[in-house]
Amino acid sequence: MNKILIIEDEADIVKVLTKRLLRHSFKVIVAGEGWKGTELAHKEKPNLIILDLMLPAGDGLTVLKNLKMISRTAYIPVVVLTGKSDEEYKKKVIAEGVEAYLQKPYDVNELISIINEILKDKGEVKL
Repeated sequence: MNKILIIEDEADIVKVLTKRLLRHSFKVIVAGEGWKGTELAHKEKPNLIILDLMLPAGDGLTVLKNLKMISRTAYIPVVVLTGKSDEEYKKKVIAEGVEAYLQKPYDVNELISIINEILKDKGEVKL
């Protein structure tokens, strides 16, 4: 079973995402803060991370850089979900090595399709 780590502080988004991912047979782990997400990425070794960029106690770009710097987590694909619409910031984030960048509000079905494609490309079982 593919494991997805959601690093997101908005409870409503976490609730909707978790329901949809569980419905598609993913195991879901949730962190409401960046430091906790980084810790869980090391401990749980998820198949994919969904990362919000605007988090309390540290921004998502810093979390992303930390994940990509360390060999134990650098290989984990990251999908960014954000309310930020700044094009320069988006370029910085993409340059750090994310697999997808979706702006809120987003289509949950599109997100599930993206996740399945990424996991298929990484050699994981498509669900």
